[in-house]
Amino acid sequence: MSTRSLICEKIGDDKYKAIYCHSDGYLTHNGAMLIDHYKDREKVKELLNLGNISCLCEKINPDPSKPHSFDYNQRQDDVVVAYGRDRGETDQEATICSLQKLKEWGWIEYIYIFNGKGKWEYAEYPFSAFKTVQEGLDKEYKNLGIKRPKDFYGFWTDKTLEAERKRQEQEEM
Repeated sequence: MSTRSLICEKIGDDKYKAIYCHSDGYLTHNGAMLIDHYKDREKVKELLNLGNISCLCEKINPDPSKPHSFDYNQRQDDVVVAYGRDRGETDQEATICSLQKLKEWGWIEYIYIFNGKGKWEYAEYPFSAFKTVQEGLDKEYKNLGIKRPKDFYGFWTDKTLEAERKRQEQEEM
């Protein structure tokens, strides 16, 4: 099961440029990835220009000397996988719409918005209040009882969470 999200940039009064992201839309993956690797407007625009994506990663563009496609065995692990560029699909361009239209997209669990002031905001379904991604991550990690690990983008299972707690306890000794 995928956690679907929208990644957007505010481009005017109630006007947003948005792409769909199929996988890993939860806060500890896409949210963390966005605030760590998509901090400036130019990089956000480059990401949105890819159109809809399967998964968000640290890098937008693959190393041209290595294979990169939609196929799992042909992917570069740290590179965004885009439906248009990497699978040859058409009609995958970003959409321009209002906030209400974003909220009505369907099957979306998170909406991320680059707010024009250099900050990422997000809301979870049913999309009432938007908060900063940093605020959400701080709360999430406080609830998990650990500090946010550097460069971790993923989902915590009981097993991985327990291992991280032990690692952080040993680090503090």
